Amino acid sequence: MKLTFPSRGAMEPRSRLFSRWDLFVIPLMLAILLLLTLAFRGASVPFDESTPDLTVNLDPANLPYYALRTVFRMFVAVLLSLAFTFTYATVAAKVPRTEKVLIPVLDFLQSLPILGFLTVTTAIFLGLFRGNLLGLEAASIFAIFTSQVWNMAFSFYHSLITTPRELQEAATVMRLSPWRKFWKLEVPFAMPGLIWNTMMSVSGGWFFVVASEVISVIGRDSDQYLPGVGSYVALAIEQANLPAMIYAAITLLVVILIYDQLIFRPIVAWSEKFKFEQSESQVLAQSWLLTAFQRSRFMRRISEMASNLTERIFPPKASDAPGRMPAPLDTRRQGARLIDRIWNIAIVIGSLGLVYVLISFMFGPNLGFADGRVLAPNPNLNTFVNPDIASRFKNLGVETGVDQTVYLSSICAATNNGRAVSAEMRTALSAEGVDAPDDLVAACAAPLTTAGHVAWSEVGETFLLGLFTMARVVIMIALSVLIWTPIGVWIGLRPRWAQIVQPFAQFAAAFPANLLFPIFVVLIASFGLNPNIWLAPLMVLGAQWYILFNVIAGTVSIPNDLKEAAQVMGLRGWAWWRTLIIPGIFPAFVTGGITASGGSWNASIVAEIASWGAVTLVATGLGAYISRWSTGEFNPHVALGMLAMGLFVLAFNRLLWRPLYALAEQRFRLD
Repeated sequence: MKLTFPSRGAMEPRSRLFSRWDLFVIPLMLAILLLLTLAFRGASVPFDESTPDLTVNLDPANLPYYALRTVFRMFVAVLLSLAFTFTYATVAAKVPRTEKVLIPVLDFLQSLPILGFLTVTTAIFLGLFRGNLLGLEAASIFAIFTSQVWNMAFSFYHSLITTPRELQEAATVMRLSPWRKFWKLEVPFAMPGLIWNTMMSVSGGWFFVVASEVISVIGRDSDQYLPGVGSYVALAIEQANLPAMIYAAITLLVVILIYDQLIFRPIVAWSEKFKFEQSESQVLAQSWLLTAFQRSRFMRRISEMASNLTERIFPPKASDAPGRMPAPLDTRRQGARLIDRIWNIAIVIGSLGLVYVLISFMFGPNLGFADGRVLAPNPNLNTFVNPDIASRFKNLGVETGVDQTVYLSSICAATNNGRAVSAEMRTALSAEGVDAPDDLVAACAAPLTTAGHVAWSEVGETFLLGLFTMARVVIMIALSVLIWTPIGVWIGLRPRWAQIVQPFAQFAAAFPANLLFPIFVVLIASFGLNPNIWLAPLMVLGAQWYILFNVIAGTVSIPNDLKEAAQVMGLRGWAWWRTLIIPGIFPAFVTGGITASGGSWNASIVAEIASWGAVTLVATGLGAYISRWSTGEFNPHVALGMLAMGLFVLAFNRLLWRPLYALAEQRFRLD
């Protein structure tokens, strides 16, 4: 049992309105509110068709404001992620029938690339916040949200299904209502793992900041650069500006150190009281800011007001009313079986309806067939969606898309199926960046799909590309496990070292891998290396930290009495790993593995196409396919790539990670 002695601040006379700690705490809170207000004011300016294209300035003097705007987006995204985690994961863990749907959906969604979410949601948010920059801000925040939430949801879900039985029995004996059981038992038990995974999610979110702050908008020739560190990095990469990259890295380090001291270190120290153990560790995480908040009378009064309000809204009450008789067991079983059958039928019908809608969207109204023949692919010849190339073809009478696409069928229509090609058209077709067929007449003779739709032959192509990407993911994740598991265990067993290493680990996890892409591009191009091999490490630069942080969280959560028992028994070497460490960290490790693999698939969309200035390297894979077809709007080709990637990840999780989840739930619980 832990004994808590009153601090010096707690011993002060109650008549005093404020303590000396409030001289620091109150100005700090006011400064934070002022910065949030400043960020929101910048995010809510007018934005419509008459507004000039948004861009950023590489002057380093702008970086403090850009950092504030980026941190504001990530702050809102993490609040949304926590709200989603507490609802979605709770329903999946506590309603068995919904688990059949919610967890596969979570598996699928975490595999979808950020660009996929941006192409789907940008138009929606722009319509919702018409005439205001909040539309683009909401699209960016939602993209960051999708890079954070899956790891947190999986961590919380796994904690709920592995809550020790003796704690569940104690809640039953105390007759806690489901609401109080959730907040008094289940959330505190899940808190250590959730906090570490939240840190990882926030840090990992920086990897996708570059993609989320540079947004393509239909009707505009140029991408929109929201003010932020990510867009600053994107412009620096585009202009090959090395000093700007260095300024961005320094800014990122300062920002991470600040929010480590103001947010994460106090939360980690606070979460020590939620550890499930019988004997307390000799070394505990500490935070000067947490001490200041605990000794602040102002914060104490706010905490008391919030607690009193919660007690009034949700008064304590027993869950079982006396005198209520449960239904007969046979009747309940029969009713449950009937509901299960209805639920399973509903899932099948809903899945078939969704599949039909998706196939119709991808392959068109004829589902990829015409006159009994399979339609051939109708490629976009403007490979990199260059506005100048699209304008050149438009001047030649070729119909172009609003997203700068130039489809083969449009060229065929303008050239009489390739038989009337003018000199200007021939010059345009041979220009750099135009992927024109060698024999235009033969290409136009084949029955083509309608512009923008997918042909059935492309399904096999995306499956083959998915195999290339999967091979890279498997190899990189295996190497990450071998490297970071022992390091994470070493850090987790040494709380003092964990506090020292924590900000550096957060910086490494938050460091946008895009800043390292130029080094890889220059080295690969200089030495003539194969991009299919040497671009692979870029996929795991961000995802590997999911493994490290979860291993640290799992090691920290091992009860101190188990560590003492292992020490008394003289366990050493492999016996120590097999008996204590592997069972202790296994649930957290599985969470880290499943999110790391999903993150690697997600990162493939930016890792399989890397550029520095005018040099662009492309690896064969599904991520490169999606990136090539990301034209600024959600189109059937992006849908096919996202569907293929989701199915690959879903199959990978079901065949590997789900059995490991079941093993963790059955054998490696703290019961």
